[in-house]
Amino acid sequence: MLDSHPFVVGALYHRRDDIHTSFEGQRQGGISTPGYHPFVFIFTGEAGKAHGYSDFWESEDLFHYYGEGQSGPMEYKGGNRAILRHQEDGKQLLLFQAMGKGKPYRFLGEMRFDSAYEKDGVPDTKSNLRKAIVFRLRPVDDDAPVQLSVEDAAPALALGDTVTARTVDVRKGQTLFRRRLVTVEKECRLTGVRDLRFLRASHIKPWAACETGDERTDGYNGLLLTPTADHLFDRGWMSFSDDGKLLLSSDLPSEIAQRIRLDLEPGRACGPFSAKHQPYLKHHRDRTFQKACLERRDASNDLRKVLA
Repeated sequence: MLDSHPFVVGALYHRRDDIHTSFEGQRQGGISTPGYHPFVFIFTGEAGKAHGYSDFWESEDLFHYYGEGQSGPMEYKGGNRAILRHQEDGKQLLLFQAMGKGKPYRFLGEMRFDSAYEKDGVPDTKSNLRKAIVFRLRPVDDDAPVQLSVEDAAPALALGDTVTARTVDVRKGQTLFRRRLVTVEKECRLTGVRDLRFLRASHIKPWAACETGDERTDGYNGLLLTPTADHLFDRGWMSFSDDGKLLLSSDLPSEIAQRIRLDLEPGRACGPFSAKHQPYLKHHRDRTFQKACLERRDASNDLRKVLA
Protein backbone atom coordinates (compact mmCIF):
# COMPACT_ATOMS: atom_id res chain seq x y z
CA MET A 1 0.00 0.00 0.00
CA LEU A 2 1.51 3.34 -1.08
CA ASP A 3 1.74 6.23 1.36
CA SER A 4 -0.80 8.89 0.50
CA HIS A 5 0.84 11.98 -0.96
CA PRO A 6 -0.09 15.34 0.65
CA PHE A 7 -0.64 17.35 -2.53
CA VAL A 8 -4.00 18.79 -3.58
CA VAL A 9 -4.84 18.86 -7.29
CA GLY A 10 -4.81 22.42 -8.63
CA ALA A 11 -2.99 23.90 -5.63
CA LEU A 12 0.41 25.63 -5.74
CA TYR A 13 3.63 24.42 -4.12
CA HIS A 14 7.18 25.77 -3.90
CA ARG A 15 9.54 23.18 -5.26
CA ARG A 16 12.27 23.68 -2.67
CA ASP A 17 10.22 24.28 0.48
CA ASP A 18 7.10 22.18 -0.12
CA ILE A 19 8.48 19.30 -2.16
CA HIS A 20 12.20 18.73 -1.69
CA THR A 21 12.57 19.88 1.91
CA SER A 22 9.98 17.30 2.92
CA PHE A 23 10.74 14.49 0.47
CA GLU A 24 14.25 15.24 -0.82
CA GLY A 25 15.06 14.28 -4.40
CA GLN A 26 16.89 16.26 -7.10
CA ARG A 27 16.09 19.97 -6.92
CA GLN A 28 16.88 20.62 -10.59
CA GLY A 29 15.65 19.04 -13.81
CA GLY A 30 12.35 17.64 -14.96
CA ILE A 31 12.36 14.36 -13.02
CA SER A 32 13.10 13.98 -9.29
CA THR A 33 13.51 10.59 -7.62
CA PRO A 34 13.52 10.70 -3.79
CA GLY A 35 15.34 7.72 -2.35
CA TYR A 36 13.31 7.22 0.83
CA HIS A 37 9.77 8.10 -0.23
CA PRO A 38 7.41 6.28 -2.61
CA PHE A 39 7.15 9.12 -5.13
CA VAL A 40 8.58 10.15 -8.49
CA PHE A 41 8.11 13.87 -9.13
CA ILE A 42 7.87 15.00 -12.75
CA PHE A 43 7.74 18.62 -13.88
CA THR A 44 6.36 20.07 -17.10
CA GLY A 45 6.45 23.64 -18.40
CA GLU A 46 7.71 26.17 -20.90
CA ALA A 47 11.37 25.81 -19.85
CA GLY A 48 11.52 22.32 -21.33
CA LYS A 49 11.22 23.71 -24.85
CA ALA A 50 14.79 25.02 -24.58
CA HIS A 51 15.92 21.39 -24.31
CA GLY A 52 13.70 20.07 -27.10
CA TYR A 53 10.82 18.98 -24.86
CA SER A 54 7.24 19.68 -25.88
CA ASP A 55 4.83 17.82 -23.62
CA PHE A 56 1.21 17.67 -24.79
CA TRP A 57 -2.21 16.09 -24.28
CA GLU A 58 -3.17 13.80 -27.16
CA SER A 59 -6.56 12.99 -25.69
CA GLU A 60 -8.40 13.61 -22.43
CA ASP A 61 -6.61 10.67 -20.80
CA LEU A 62 -3.24 10.46 -22.58
CA PHE A 63 -0.35 12.84 -21.86
CA HIS A 64 2.92 12.73 -23.85
CA TYR A 65 5.83 13.54 -21.55
CA TYR A 66 9.42 13.90 -22.80
CA GLY A 67 12.10 12.13 -20.77
CA GLU A 68 15.24 13.68 -19.31
CA GLY A 69 18.59 14.32 -20.98
CA GLN A 70 19.63 17.73 -22.27
CA SER A 71 22.12 16.54 -24.88
CA GLY A 72 22.78 13.34 -26.79
CA PRO A 73 20.29 10.48 -27.20
CA MET A 74 18.05 9.83 -24.22
CA GLU A 75 18.46 6.51 -22.43
CA TYR A 76 16.30 4.43 -20.12
CA LYS A 77 18.24 5.25 -16.98
CA GLY A 78 17.98 7.64 -14.04
CA GLY A 79 14.68 9.51 -14.08
CA ASN A 80 13.58 7.86 -17.32
CA ARG A 81 13.93 4.44 -15.75
CA ALA A 82 12.07 5.69 -12.67
CA ILE A 83 9.06 6.62 -14.82
CA LEU A 84 9.22 3.37 -16.78
CA ARG A 85 9.25 1.22 -13.63
CA HIS A 86 7.38 3.35 -11.10
CA GLN A 87 4.58 0.83 -10.68
CA GLU A 88 6.95 -2.12 -10.25
CA ASP A 89 8.95 -0.04 -7.77
CA GLY A 90 5.81 0.87 -5.82
CA LYS A 91 6.07 4.61 -6.44
CA GLN A 92 3.43 7.20 -7.29
CA LEU A 93 4.10 9.39 -10.32
CA LEU A 94 3.18 12.99 -9.44
CA LEU A 95 2.93 15.68 -12.13
CA PHE A 96 3.64 19.36 -11.44
CA GLN A 97 3.46 22.33 -13.82
CA ALA A 98 6.02 25.14 -13.68
CA MET A 99 4.48 28.62 -13.44
CA GLY A 100 7.69 30.47 -14.29
CA LYS A 101 11.09 31.21 -12.84
CA GLY A 102 10.94 31.81 -9.10
CA LYS A 103 7.23 30.99 -8.94
CA PRO A 104 5.48 28.01 -7.34
CA TYR A 105 4.48 24.84 -9.16
CA ARG A 106 0.91 23.74 -9.79
CA PHE A 107 0.03 20.14 -8.90
CA LEU A 108 -1.84 18.54 -11.81
CA GLY A 109 -2.37 15.12 -10.29
CA GLU A 110 -1.11 11.57 -10.12
CA MET A 111 -0.18 9.84 -13.38
CA ARG A 112 0.43 6.24 -14.41
CA PHE A 113 2.86 4.95 -17.03
CA ASP A 114 1.12 3.53 -20.10
CA SER A 115 3.80 3.09 -22.76
CA ALA A 116 6.78 4.83 -24.35
CA TYR A 117 8.17 5.50 -27.80
CA GLU A 118 11.32 6.99 -29.27
CA LYS A 119 11.27 10.09 -31.46
CA ASP A 120 14.15 10.94 -33.78
CA GLY A 121 15.24 14.41 -34.87
CA VAL A 122 14.54 16.18 -31.56
CA PRO A 123 16.97 19.09 -30.97
CA ASP A 124 18.96 19.11 -27.75
CA THR A 125 20.19 22.14 -25.82
CA LYS A 126 22.87 22.81 -28.46
CA SER A 127 20.40 22.31 -31.35
CA ASN A 128 21.95 18.95 -32.26
CA LEU A 129 19.37 16.42 -33.40
CA ARG A 130 19.05 13.35 -31.23
CA LYS A 131 16.70 10.55 -30.17
CA ALA A 132 14.20 11.44 -27.45
CA ILE A 133 12.15 9.16 -25.23
CA VAL A 134 8.50 10.14 -24.92
CA PHE A 135 6.31 8.57 -22.25
CA ARG A 136 2.58 8.11 -22.63
CA LEU A 137 1.04 8.76 -19.22
CA ARG A 138 -2.55 8.43 -18.05
CA PRO A 139 -4.10 10.43 -15.20
CA VAL A 140 -5.22 8.34 -12.25
CA ASP A 141 -8.14 10.75 -11.70
CA ASP A 142 -10.50 10.94 -14.68
CA ASP A 143 -11.46 14.56 -14.06
CA ALA A 144 -9.44 17.60 -15.15
CA PRO A 145 -7.91 19.79 -12.42
CA VAL A 146 -10.11 22.84 -13.12
CA GLN A 147 -13.89 23.18 -13.24
CA LEU A 148 -15.81 24.30 -16.31
CA SER A 149 -17.48 27.63 -16.62
CA VAL A 150 -21.21 27.35 -15.94
CA GLU A 151 -21.92 28.25 -19.56
CA ASP A 152 -19.50 25.63 -20.88
CA ALA A 153 -21.01 22.92 -18.69
CA ALA A 154 -24.46 23.52 -20.20
CA PRO A 155 -24.04 21.39 -23.38
CA ALA A 156 -23.40 18.26 -21.33
CA LEU A 157 -26.23 18.97 -18.90
CA ALA A 158 -28.71 19.68 -21.68
CA LEU A 159 -28.38 16.14 -23.02
CA GLY A 160 -30.23 14.70 -20.04
CA ASP A 161 -29.43 11.80 -17.76
CA THR A 162 -29.32 9.09 -20.40
CA VAL A 163 -25.75 8.02 -21.15
CA THR A 164 -25.37 8.24 -24.91
CA ALA A 165 -22.44 8.22 -27.28
CA ARG A 166 -22.83 11.97 -27.72
CA THR A 167 -22.80 12.54 -23.96
CA VAL A 168 -19.54 10.63 -23.67
CA ASP A 169 -18.01 12.55 -26.58
CA VAL A 170 -18.98 15.90 -25.05
CA ARG A 171 -17.51 15.02 -21.68
CA LYS A 172 -14.29 13.77 -23.24
CA GLY A 173 -14.02 16.91 -25.32
CA GLN A 174 -14.60 19.16 -22.33
CA THR A 175 -12.00 17.30 -20.26
CA LEU A 176 -9.44 17.55 -23.08
CA PHE A 177 -10.17 21.28 -23.42
CA ARG A 178 -9.58 21.86 -19.72
CA ARG A 179 -6.33 19.88 -19.70
CA ARG A 180 -5.00 21.73 -22.73
CA LEU A 181 -6.14 25.11 -21.42
CA VAL A 182 -4.09 24.67 -18.24
CA THR A 183 -0.93 24.25 -20.35
CA VAL A 184 -1.63 27.58 -22.12
CA GLU A 185 -3.10 29.84 -19.43
CA LYS A 186 -1.34 30.19 -16.07
CA GLU A 187 -3.67 32.54 -14.18
CA CYS A 188 -6.82 34.64 -14.17
CA ARG A 189 -6.08 37.65 -16.36
CA LEU A 190 -8.04 39.99 -14.09
CA THR A 191 -6.97 38.86 -10.63
CA GLY A 192 -3.72 36.94 -11.10
CA VAL A 193 -5.11 33.93 -9.18
CA ARG A 194 -3.18 30.77 -10.18
CA ASP A 195 -4.68 28.14 -7.86
CA LEU A 196 -7.01 26.06 -10.02
CA ARG A 197 -9.37 25.39 -7.12
CA PHE A 198 -10.53 29.00 -7.41
CA LEU A 199 -10.71 29.25 -11.21
CA ARG A 200 -13.02 28.21 -14.00
CA ALA A 201 -12.20 27.11 -17.54
CA SER A 202 -14.13 29.34 -19.93
CA HIS A 203 -14.28 29.05 -23.71
CA ILE A 204 -13.60 32.30 -25.58
CA LYS A 205 -15.62 31.14 -28.58
CA PRO A 206 -18.49 29.24 -26.95
CA TRP A 207 -18.70 25.46 -27.25
CA ALA A 208 -21.98 25.65 -29.16
CA ALA A 209 -20.55 28.17 -31.66
CA CYS A 210 -17.45 26.12 -32.47
CA GLU A 211 -17.53 24.63 -35.96
CA THR A 212 -15.10 21.77 -35.35
CA GLY A 213 -13.95 19.52 -32.54
CA ASP A 214 -10.49 21.06 -32.85
CA GLU A 215 -11.89 24.47 -31.92
CA ARG A 216 -13.75 23.05 -28.94
CA THR A 217 -10.66 21.35 -27.50
CA ASP A 218 -8.08 24.02 -28.41
CA GLY A 219 -6.37 25.35 -25.29
CA TYR A 220 -6.00 28.73 -27.00
CA ASN A 221 -9.79 28.99 -27.16
CA GLY A 222 -10.08 29.51 -23.45
CA LEU A 223 -9.32 31.53 -20.34
CA LEU A 224 -8.84 30.71 -16.68
CA LEU A 225 -11.03 33.13 -14.72
CA THR A 226 -12.31 33.54 -11.18
CA PRO A 227 -16.09 32.92 -10.97
CA THR A 228 -17.10 36.60 -11.06
CA ALA A 229 -14.76 37.41 -13.93
CA ASP A 230 -16.02 34.31 -15.74
CA HIS A 231 -19.62 35.53 -15.39
CA LEU A 232 -18.75 38.97 -16.77
CA PHE A 233 -16.90 37.43 -19.71
CA ASP A 234 -19.53 34.81 -20.60
CA ARG A 235 -22.40 37.32 -20.43
CA GLY A 236 -20.63 39.90 -22.57
CA TRP A 237 -20.00 42.52 -19.89
CA MET A 238 -16.31 42.49 -20.77
CA SER A 239 -13.88 41.25 -23.40
CA PHE A 240 -10.25 41.71 -24.46
CA SER A 241 -8.47 43.31 -27.40
CA ASP A 242 -5.89 41.29 -29.34
CA ASP A 243 -3.09 43.05 -27.46
CA GLY A 244 -4.56 42.15 -24.06
CA LYS A 245 -6.36 45.34 -23.07
CA LEU A 246 -9.58 45.07 -21.07
CA LEU A 247 -12.79 46.07 -22.86
CA LEU A 248 -15.70 46.90 -20.55
CA SER A 249 -19.31 47.48 -21.40
CA SER A 250 -20.47 50.99 -20.59
CA ASP A 251 -23.75 49.41 -19.48
CA LEU A 252 -22.20 47.72 -16.45
CA PRO A 253 -23.75 49.55 -13.46
CA SER A 254 -21.13 51.52 -11.54
CA GLU A 255 -22.46 50.20 -8.22
CA ILE A 256 -21.91 46.61 -9.41
CA ALA A 257 -18.43 47.40 -10.70
CA GLN A 258 -17.51 48.80 -7.28
CA ARG A 259 -19.05 46.03 -5.20
CA ILE A 260 -17.53 43.07 -7.03
CA ARG A 261 -14.08 44.50 -6.18
CA LEU A 262 -12.32 43.69 -9.45
CA ASP A 263 -9.98 46.06 -11.24
CA LEU A 264 -12.21 46.86 -14.21
CA GLU A 265 -10.38 49.91 -15.49
CA PRO A 266 -11.05 49.94 -19.26
CA GLY A 267 -7.86 49.61 -21.25
CA ARG A 268 -5.81 48.07 -18.44
CA ALA A 269 -3.23 45.55 -19.62
CA CYS A 270 -4.23 41.97 -18.85
CA GLY A 271 -1.29 40.09 -20.33
CA PRO A 272 -0.37 39.37 -23.95
CA PHE A 273 -2.31 37.03 -26.21
CA SER A 274 -0.72 34.94 -28.94
CA ALA A 275 -1.77 34.86 -32.58
CA LYS A 276 -3.55 31.59 -31.83
CA HIS A 277 -5.87 33.38 -29.39
CA GLN A 278 -6.85 36.16 -31.75
CA PRO A 279 -9.48 34.50 -33.98
CA TYR A 280 -11.34 33.36 -30.87
CA LEU A 281 -11.09 36.81 -29.25
CA LYS A 282 -12.50 38.43 -32.39
CA HIS A 283 -15.45 36.06 -32.28
CA HIS A 284 -16.09 36.92 -28.63
CA ARG A 285 -15.90 40.65 -29.29
CA ASP A 286 -18.22 40.45 -32.32
CA ARG A 287 -20.71 37.78 -31.24
CA THR A 288 -20.78 37.98 -27.44
CA PHE A 289 -19.49 41.35 -26.21
CA GLN A 290 -20.82 43.73 -28.88
CA LYS A 291 -24.04 41.78 -29.38
CA ALA A 292 -24.79 41.81 -25.65
CA CYS A 293 -24.06 45.55 -25.47
CA LEU A 294 -26.47 46.26 -28.34
CA GLU A 295 -29.20 44.06 -26.87
CA ARG A 296 -28.96 45.78 -23.48
CA ARG A 297 -29.09 49.23 -25.08
CA ASP A 298 -32.10 48.25 -27.20
CA ALA A 299 -33.86 46.92 -24.12
CA SER A 300 -33.09 50.16 -22.26
CA ASN A 301 -34.42 52.26 -25.14
CA ASP A 302 -37.61 50.18 -25.27
CA LEU A 303 -38.13 50.73 -21.55
CA ARG A 304 -37.71 54.49 -21.96
CA LYS A 305 -40.33 54.50 -24.71
CA VAL A 306 -42.78 52.63 -22.52
CA LEU A 307 -42.20 55.01 -19.61
CA ALA A 308 -42.38 58.15 -21.78
